[in-house]
Amino acid sequence: MNLLQLSGIEDNSKIKTKVCLKCKTEKPILEYAKHSHYHDNLDSTCKTCRKNLAKLRDKLRKNAPPMPKICDCCKKPPVKFGNKKNLCLDHDQETNQFRGWLCEPCNTGMGLLGDNLDSLMMAVEYLKNK
Repeated sequence: MNLLQLSGIEDNSKIKTKVCLKCKTEKPILEYAKHSHYHDNLDSTCKTCRKNLAKLRDKLRKNAPPMPKICDCCKKPPVKFGNKKNLCLDHDQETNQFRGWLCEPCNTGMGLLGDNLDSLMMAVEYLKNK
């Protein structure tokens, strides 16, 4: 067993293509930025989709209301989360419409729960029944 196998990191020299989570297209690994938090050390979204998302966020930021001092979800001021202390611009993944300004924990939590009402309601029901 080599060092890469022991560390749980895949050897990218054997991976030639990857499917982008956003556009669902199989592309060469050169189309993905490096990302140390993923098992294959590659971002889950291709560079083209990342660039398009950055353009969308810039457009939404220009038209969004001013950033409030508290999170639109939990109504608390943002706390330092990693190296960030600002609120995140939240948008609907399907309609690309601005939804609000969220603190990093609320934004991450919603994303991990699938960014949809059904998953969030299942989490609410779980908490209500415990």
